[in-house]
Amino acid sequence: QTTSSAIKGAIQLGIGYTVGNLTSKPDRDVLMQDFYVVESVFLPSEGSNLTPAHHYPDFRFKTYAPLAFRYFRELFGIKPDDYLYSICSEPLIELSNPGASGSLFFVTSGDEFIIKTVQHKEAEFLQKLLPGYYMNLNQNPRTLLPKFYGLYCVQSGGINIRIVVMNNVLPRALKMHFTYDLKGSTYKRRASRKEREKSNPTFKDLDFLQDMHEGLYFDSETHSALMKTLQRDCRVLESFKIMDYSLLLGIHILNSNMKEKGECSQSASDPKRHGGQKVLYSTAMESIQGPGKSGDSVTRETTNTFATEHEIGMLVSKLISFKYMVKLEHSWKALVYDGDTVSVHRPSFYADRFLKFMNARVFKKVQGKK
Repeated sequence: QTTSSAIKGAIQLGIGYTVGNLTSKPDRDVLMQDFYVVESVFLPSEGSNLTPAHHYPDFRFKTYAPLAFRYFRELFGIKPDDYLYSICSEPLIELSNPGASGSLFFVTSGDEFIIKTVQHKEAEFLQKLLPGYYMNLNQNPRTLLPKFYGLYCVQSGGINIRIVVMNNVLPRALKMHFTYDLKGSTYKRRASRKEREKSNPTFKDLDFLQDMHEGLYFDSETHSALMKTLQRDCRVLESFKIMDYSLLLGIHILNSNMKEKGECSQSASDPKRHGGQKVLYSTAMESIQGPGKSGDSVTRETTNTFATEHEIGMLVSKLISFKYMVKLEHSWKALVYDGDTVSVHRPSFYADRFLKFMNARVFKKVQGKK
């Protein structure tokens, strides 16, 4: 029942306090115990000697693994001042919920970060993943997996609101003419009538096969880098026994006939930002090719002479661990339907089917010069 404005205000105040507090802590290597630290601060409305006064109900703000997440933010090139400026300088924008999870989604005004409320089990699972996530990022900095920047909890009126701060894969500054949520499964993987009625619907696997039956063409180097990144990411998810993940794919058509007023990409930097750091800290191209090629656009020519820009990101819609109930669900579905098309599978099969679909049906390699 907590109002949206109170949640947004508490998030900004809490993050402002905890990130500011971190600046006094010296840089050092992340230790195993750092992943399990939970810091807590009480922010009464009248203020205290540590916290400012505010117009919201009293609340407690918890920060999970603050030093570990500081390391992750540094690894992704996010400076503390920019993190604070992005989240705390202007009101957060609430998005209409794109999923069935019941989560609230907020985006920062500059489009950099998505803030999502998560359930207790999801937050708990993410905490358990942190050591493995840390090791993976050190070995594979080029990843399309979600980039986690912070895990927090707002406690107010006996209610716990857990939030995670992540990278924003699909910026509002650039209109996506098509958005797809792809799992590599064809069983009932079509957008519902209700979804299709939205102004910016998210389509699914069967819709992609129908709309983009030729797939999306990449040059050989980009295709190879993309598939290697996807393979590494899937192996990581498989090692965590996570499934039911999907690839979020946004397509912007550059054909001048489809340009819409005010649709063009906004400037990548904000003059008010410290040092003019670019808004999208890690684009899809950086995630698969590393620094130095971030400005390249991924284009495809067709007989209609239109090109596309793709923003791609791995979307772990739910942090689902492979447990007994999932096995039961798949066994039942496989009796009734073709087991290979069902999206609930053991992690290794899910990863292999996902990669096969991406390589054979979605991302194609340009053969020779066209």
